[in-house]
Amino acid sequence: MQVGGCWFDRERGLLVEQARDESWQLPRAELQVLSLLVEHQGKLVSKHELKTGDGAHPPLTDTSLARAVFMIRSFLGPQYEGLIETVKGQGYLLHCTQGQKLKSLRYPRLQSLPWWSVLLVFGFMLAISGFYLSRIDHSVPTQPLLSTDLPLASGQHIRLHLYANSKTNNTLLFELGDRLGQGLSRCGHSDWSEVYSSLSHDKQVLNITMRGYKLGQSVIRNLKISDFRRPKEFIDVNWLQEVGICG
Repeated sequence: MQVGGCWFDRERGLLVEQARDESWQLPRAELQVLSLLVEHQGKLVSKHELKTGDGAHPPLTDTSLARAVFMIRSFLGPQYEGLIETVKGQGYLLHCTQGQKLKSLRYPRLQSLPWWSVLLVFGFMLAISGFYLSRIDHSVPTQPLLSTDLPLASGQHIRLHLYANSKTNNTLLFELGDRLGQGLSRCGHSDWSEVYSSLSHDKQVLNITMRGYKLGQSVIRNLKISDFRRPKEFIDVNWLQEVGICG
């Protein structure tokens, strides 16, 4: 089935990008999520249904689901980034590809213009570019690579954000985010409302920042964990309990 600019072979678990002639053997989570979205194309699919699938495997965590959607979107490419819509607090919806057109910029046929007209066109374009660049708000913080809501038994939600300098080669960060998300989800109640996590450039230091409220006061906690082993572990269930991750 056609999904954006890709062909999805459900039986073989392949997603083929036709323009680049590049194929991706989908991992279990991505295959489960994309199969359900394709099966119910044009309709909202709940998070619960996407996580449980056909029940033949253990259910996905909230972080694993968000990661799977992120990886699928990344492979589809920026021109199809809106193909999978996030319906906040409910699930995801795969829009129909039919009739979707790629946006393109049209420029005048410069070869047919006099040389002075070409200079005027480029001068105008440079002036417009400089104007808009000067108005960019450089104080806007870096956007997270992945954000997901973690529901607690108390009804509270913790928002987990993963940050990275690049959108590629973040497998370790996703794994750590999954462990951190599982640990936070086990909290019956927590002082934290926002948790931010990132890896150092050399992937030897994990940074965790937690923000929330306690006794009516704004609180913040920073954790920095180093791990020089191979393979790296950084955090596990026992460590999360010992450090009092719930607050």
